[in-house]
Amino acid sequence: MKKLQVLLLEDLEEEAIELSSFLEENEYEVSVATNAEEAEKLIKNRFFDAIILDIMINGKPDGIILAQRLNKEGINIPFLFLTSMQGKDIFDEAKLTNPLIYLLKPYNKLELLFSLELAIESCYQQNNSISLASENAVLSPEFLFIKKKRSVVKVDVASINYVEVKEKYCNLICDSGNYLIKLSLVKLKEMLSNPDFMQVHRNYLVNMKRIKEIYFEDNLIVLENDDKILFSERYKNVFIKENTIFR
Repeated sequence: MKKLQVLLLEDLEEEAIELSSFLEENEYEVSVATNAEEAEKLIKNRFFDAIILDIMINGKPDGIILAQRLNKEGINIPFLFLTSMQGKDIFDEAKLTNPLIYLLKPYNKLELLFSLELAIESCYQQNNSISLASENAVLSPEFLFIKKKRSVVKVDVASINYVEVKEKYCNLICDSGNYLIKLSLVKLKEMLSNPDFMQVHRNYLVNMKRIKEIYFEDNLIVLENDDKILFSERYKNVFIKENTIFR
């Protein structure tokens, strides 16, 4: 399990410390930049899941300027403004950069957490995938974003050993633990769109890279962690047909 990476552009030390501490308590890892130049360097050298921008930095609207540069350079990181600027002119200028949201200081803590979740949803175009319920998730090509209490945790898709159907839920068995999400196996497979994951049973999706042994006569798959998965006749026949080495 990996924490979500957030970049905070904030020039006031006390406010930066307070906000960073709050986000870190909610399973985010925060990097702080005190000016736009420092923020740009961090963006070039690290991956961020979201960016929180104050607008006025050292008396200049550097938050808006940085947002404009992100758009111009095609850097697709969801960002939001967190500012004390309430003027309509500033708001109209900020709005042109297409932020996910515009929050005013002093901020509501829950509103900020929910806004970060919405930023992730909007970025990956999976609206309403994350809610107050802990069993929801958002998928990107490489990561699985899962609701955990009041925050969101990030799990490598490659760390999923297999997926098991539990009624209306999918139970993801990962290196970092198990995660129950409210998605059908068909929908999850479609969202993953990853050739490494193979359906071996109507109730199981397996990460091919985690397979240690296959016992065709016993309809059994053994994973590297020694978990045993049923291999149904239907999916076994398809697997053999598509992999000539097993014929």
